Amino acid sequence: MPLNIEACWSKPVRLTVASAGAIYDCKELDRLPAAPGVYIFYRQHGDRMEPLYVGKSMDVRNRVTQHLDSVRLMTAIYESQAGGRYVICCEPKAKPGQKMPRILTVLENALIDYAMAEGYELKQKQGTKRPNHQIKFSGNRTSEALVPRQMRVRV
Repeated sequence: MPLNIEACWSKPVRLTVASAGAIYDCKELDRLPAAPGVYIFYRQHGDRMEPLYVGKSMDVRNRVTQHLDSVRLMTAIYESQAGGRYVICCEPKAKPGQKMPRILTVLENALIDYAMAEGYELKQKQGTKRPNHQIKFSGNRTSEALVPRQMRVRV
């Protein structure tokens, strides 16, 4: 049965380079909800934003806290191109009869698929690049109204 999902994005929270121990610190962690949602770690350089990692959790604040302790993921985020590092989350509003785990899976998959279709390489699976195929289309430009000239898709 198809879901009609409504969800609301929060304001981004900046990650700062930690002074000791961890790679990143998040001084405004309390701005993230201790509730179900999806989240994106991303970098911003000027006007350009690039998703680095997409996740889901029944408790976003707790999960992001766990990620901050993940040396592998935080190293991958740190080693990305220049720019500020942020995390942003999205809280879905469950309607009667909808199950939150399914909503979160649909949202996470949609965000991953969108990021890949836009050509971004995500650092999923504990900070490793997500395996994907790159497809480049050529020929009739009318097709661009239907699909992009270039996209990444999941393996």
